[in-house]
Amino acid sequence: MNNLEGLPMLQKNHDLWYKIHVLLYDLCNIATDHTSESRTLATTDELYISAPYFTPSEAALIKSTQISPPTLSELPEFEELEYDETESETVGAVPLLSDPITIEEAIKGCLQNFFEKRRASGDARPCGPHDMGPIYLAAFGIAKEELKDEKFLSRLRRSGLPILEEEAAGKKDGQVKKGGKKGSKKR
Repeated sequence: MNNLEGLPMLQKNHDLWYKIHVLLYDLCNIATDHTSESRTLATTDELYISAPYFTPSEAALIKSTQISPPTLSELPEFEELEYDETESETVGAVPLLSDPITIEEAIKGCLQNFFEKRRASGDARPCGPHDMGPIYLAAFGIAKEELKDEKFLSRLRRSGLPILEEEAAGKKDGQVKKGGKKGSKKR
């Protein structure tokens, strides 16, 4: 499934675009904001594009969205990533392509070598602020200043992330009672 309409289609869905901003805010503020850290640690996807931020269908839509590959000028940190000589020819070329690629391909292409090193250590998730923040900002075309916008910050402080529909349904249907058993009564 490829979203060929690109970022404008994601931007039209205001709730989804807000959640993308929350993810980027968290990646850029994980070291200084305990709530950001908690949300990012609750993700199950190596790219952080999963609950608690997104439903599975939203995550699939985001990952399949077609974008122009980020350029080196959009990612000054990209040049600091370490690559072997053979990898720099292939991975380094990703941000210079002109054909549209998916958001998932753009992010993974920028971090391919980093992922390999992390997987070797047993953790496939890259750390948030330094490695993910700048790449996500470039991929989504969001300026860091947008994450400092008072309207956005006010909504984030007031509302946080909306509860995902699956979570809300799960809490209603399968509430856990004292003792950790679903719906059982003591006799």
